[in-house]
Amino acid sequence: IGQLVAELTLVLEGVYLLREQTPRSRAFVASFGERLCAPLLVAHLSARGRRARMVDARAVLVSDERFEAARVDIEASRPRAHDRVGTLFEQGTIAVVTGFIAATPAGVTTTLGRSGSDYTATLLAQLLGARGVEIYTDVDGILTADPRLVSEARSLEHVSYREAAEMSYFGAQVIHPRTMVPAMQADIPIRIRSTFEPQRAGTLVAHDAPTLPKGVKTVTSIRELALVTVDGRGMAGVPGVARRIFEASELCGANVVMISQASSEQTVSLVVREAEAAGLIEALRARFAPEITAGTIEAITARPHVSVVSIIGQGMAGKPGSAARFFDALAAVRVNVLAIAQGASELSISVAIDQREAGRAVRAAHTTFGLTHVAHVLLVGCGRVGTSLLGMLKQTRSSLQSDLSAELRVVGLTTSQKLLFDAEGLDLAALSAGDGGARAAIERDGVARPDDAQLVNRLLAQHYTDVVMVDVTAADTGELHHRALESGVHVVTANKRPLADELARYLELIDAAAQTGAYYGYETTFGAGLPVLHTLRELVQTGDTLRRVSGCLSGTLGYLCTELEDGVAIDEAVTKAAELGYTEPDPREDLSGRDVARKALIIARAAGLALDPGDVKLDPFVADLEGGLEQALDKHKGALAERVAAAKANGETLRYVATITIDDADAGGPSAEVGLRAVSNQSAIGRLRGPDNILVFESARYERYPLVIQGPGAGADVTAAGVLGDVLRVVRR
Repeated sequence: IGQLVAELTLVLEGVYLLREQTPRSRAFVASFGERLCAPLLVAHLSARGRRARMVDARAVLVSDERFEAARVDIEASRPRAHDRVGTLFEQGTIAVVTGFIAATPAGVTTTLGRSGSDYTATLLAQLLGARGVEIYTDVDGILTADPRLVSEARSLEHVSYREAAEMSYFGAQVIHPRTMVPAMQADIPIRIRSTFEPQRAGTLVAHDAPTLPKGVKTVTSIRELALVTVDGRGMAGVPGVARRIFEASELCGANVVMISQASSEQTVSLVVREAEAAGLIEALRARFAPEITAGTIEAITARPHVSVVSIIGQGMAGKPGSAARFFDALAAVRVNVLAIAQGASELSISVAIDQREAGRAVRAAHTTFGLTHVAHVLLVGCGRVGTSLLGMLKQTRSSLQSDLSAELRVVGLTTSQKLLFDAEGLDLAALSAGDGGARAAIERDGVARPDDAQLVNRLLAQHYTDVVMVDVTAADTGELHHRALESGVHVVTANKRPLADELARYLELIDAAAQTGAYYGYETTFGAGLPVLHTLRELVQTGDTLRRVSGCLSGTLGYLCTELEDGVAIDEAVTKAAELGYTEPDPREDLSGRDVARKALIIARAAGLALDPGDVKLDPFVADLEGGLEQALDKHKGALAERVAAAKANGETLRYVATITIDDADAGGPSAEVGLRAVSNQSAIGRLRGPDNILVFESARYERYPLVIQGPGAGADVTAAGVLGDVLRVVRR
């Protein structure tokens, strides 16, 4: 109490001094917090039976007269530290030392500046020869990225002094570079721990630290910067230009965060705080006034709203490919680089980019260098395919973690009416239960589904690094796909509708994915799990000329054709197909041929044809479905049986065939058509049985012997497996 009263009597003096608004008066008033808290902590310890005593750091640390960023005289402070702190240790007494403050030789109060209390701790450790320093803060050590940008950011176990200094300089504000100087000089390790989770180990900062497999330990970013560029052909070969630029920055008080110079010596770019850009430009124009007048320097400009993103890690030194990985990651998410800087130590690589792209850039780099291990999935639809997919995710969880060092975490499940969401991940065991677990869970615990924009924004608000929206519905979800892709969310879909929409809307989807670098996977929109799209793209990309793609693209209609051959009536065959899970939710989608027409259109577009839905010639499997399914089947039952019999008599069989002609002069130009055709029993398509799909590729390379892909084309499990394959492509990227 006496100590508190003594300190409080100085408040009046402090208020009086504050009116002067000098560095000395501000430092004096700023020291009150530490001087008032220390005796309270001593009282707290004493009340619990611990021997403790307050030590005023002003009696220990001797500094110069830089009142708000004082420099400590180590040699002058050493004997004081031993007399006032070391003796207390020897007596078994806890020394509670005021942080942040010091005093001049005349006893005038000074402050140590930003992170001054941490700095006090490492200074005392150096002065006393301590075995280690522990710093408690609001996070569990040094993280791999800012958790506000990357939700999967995790604490690092070991970091070297040099790495920690780079991380701090480039935006990781857990520990100040100056704090580490005394510890580095005395080779004293620093452990950074969380105040809120003191039981956790945190991060150990020491002279040496193990490297990570890909070399990078953290991805940092600094915002609210500006890129100031001095541009002029007259600078080439002229000594002293860089010196004069730095002199101008010193005169105006602008701190240079990063510098980049073209090898042609015609441009020099500086990254500074946005608030300092105008003053720097003015100083540079004054410093280079003669050159500007003579035209040897053509422009001095500033680009505002810039961020610097850096990758940091000692493991990059001498290891080829780090820069390539970094720039590949930025290119994949369509981030344009304005300037580049790398030190000769190879400890960090920094790029200046548009501030709006900083979050996307950090998340991309975090994933590329193996610092992210989680891909987050939002599942749209919980029907048969969705339920099957959830079961597969549960079954493959351990193998994914061992083979790909990755986890697929389902964070959301949505239907047209409800949303079930958990940022930490839903319980896959409960969702994949055989008693309708997913649908029961969303009906019981779900909330009203937000609109498309709100749904995507909810995902973005979590700052996930990798997000995959999986659409296994048959709804018109084109707008949802577009919003997701333009926001950088990967989309994997088994839903044909968005990709078979009007050509303009289809192109908008493809362009949105191209602009953001998001992956758009739609292999399962035709051929279920067959690698059709992959094969088609490889043929084109390897220089082949694709001429025609034909085949059976509907497992449902393939099954019906086989049943008709075996003498089963069409109505009975449709019932059996529905029971087996082969048909669409509405079997008329299959029987009308619209489902196959959509698949044919998607293939045609992937092959480069600019077709609209109306350009696909459609001959339905069963006509007149508008009047009802049962009526149409009854009406055309006899005609279908007659066509089957006629085909058999000619050594042929009926198959519902899609034909996409791409480059065939005899066919009269590109086209796409689908319909029930009689084909030879001996052909690849004629030999097809049951719900299998088949595609035949005819090209310049595969002219005499066409390339054939055949396999299961219907069923929830087959489709779900294809969807999972597309999701894993995102993970491997």
